[in-house]
Amino acid sequence: MVHLNLDVLSEIFAAVVHTGSSSLLTLRLVNNVWYEITERNPRLWTRLLLNRKFHFTNLKYTQLHLQKSRSFPIDIHIAVPNDVALSEIRGVSNLLRNHTSRFRSFKVDAPIRDYVDGFLFLIARRQPAPLLESLELRVPQLAYTITVLTLEFLFTSFTPAPRLARLEIPGLSLVLSGVGIKYYPKYPNMTSLVIDGMSLDYVPIQGIISFLSSIPSLQHFVYKGHGESRTTVRDPYIAYMPNLRSVDVTAPGAGGNVLYHIDAPALTDVRLDGFHNWHGVPEGNPSESLRDIILLLSVHSRNLRRLTLEYTAYLEIPCDFEIIFDGISFPHLEEVYLNATDITDRALRNAKSHSSLRKLELLNCIMLRGSSLLEFAQRRDRDFHLSLRGCRKLKITQQDMDTISELIKFKKLH
Repeated sequence: MVHLNLDVLSEIFAAVVHTGSSSLLTLRLVNNVWYEITERNPRLWTRLLLNRKFHFTNLKYTQLHLQKSRSFPIDIHIAVPNDVALSEIRGVSNLLRNHTSRFRSFKVDAPIRDYVDGFLFLIARRQPAPLLESLELRVPQLAYTITVLTLEFLFTSFTPAPRLARLEIPGLSLVLSGVGIKYYPKYPNMTSLVIDGMSLDYVPIQGIISFLSSIPSLQHFVYKGHGESRTTVRDPYIAYMPNLRSVDVTAPGAGGNVLYHIDAPALTDVRLDGFHNWHGVPEGNPSESLRDIILLLSVHSRNLRRLTLEYTAYLEIPCDFEIIFDGISFPHLEEVYLNATDITDRALRNAKSHSSLRKLELLNCIMLRGSSLLEFAQRRDRDFHLSLRGCRKLKITQQDMDTISELIKFKKLH
């Protein structure tokens, strides 16, 4: 079935109303109008969604889309159902392979990584994609896989793709082969990179950093990992990322291995998350001190505007928070979000009043008692925002809350 927007549906309805009599409109009339509209508008066929078993066993559905869309760019979304065998993807893959030059976006949601590898090999292997702007490959983080996706194999898929702006890849088994990579494809327009589910036991730091260095236009980088990094030696190579604006790292104890090798002077937004989303427990002690990462950011990314720390309950109190709130290490820092960190009243009490900070949000910070909040608020401007939520050990009187509300913009949520 073709995906219709509201404008197309309105056009069909209006045509039926003006064509029909006062009697009950028949389904045949609706079908006739639908046929006429789709025949003269090939753009209605440029979104192909394959998410049912018959989409893979009956090729007429895909053939119809490819034929009716003519030469227009097409968006492909493959959401592999659980009842589709790996051997059943070959037919539709062979059809799509002949049209990669028309791909505007290509997205795969697969139950296991083997399907992703299969689609890349059958559709994208050494195939040019001059119009491709977005490539998204997604796999559940705990999905079992018998294959290993290498960077070399990824880089031979959809090449060249000069317009590629967004790339999302499953890092669960993303590795380097023993021979290393001699050539990295050029993505002059790439602005967003997501590596999701990286196994941090053997992180291919050298390969990832070399890859990043080949994307000078990159603006947003998301890196999600699990496990503990066994890499302790830091490669001296530094990737200069002049356009990088935001970094989002899960399991920062190991993700810090990547941050150590990035020089991003334009970086304005950093999020470090130590939570194991798929296990439901914090990652635990990192192999690299978060304090070292914060110090590194204060040297290489002094334009930082927003800092988010979540489930990073292993800071060296109070030194790490002093770096954040001293007004010198991050002279342009405006917003700080702390979720399930071990910030204390002492850290807030030591926060400097001359900093550029304009907003502080504290969530689930159980070591915070609240004795410093009034003093903290007294040193802030009237337009300062302070928000508290889920800090269950907080003990603050209603009178103090009223006073704080008069001094700054204060919000306390249960």
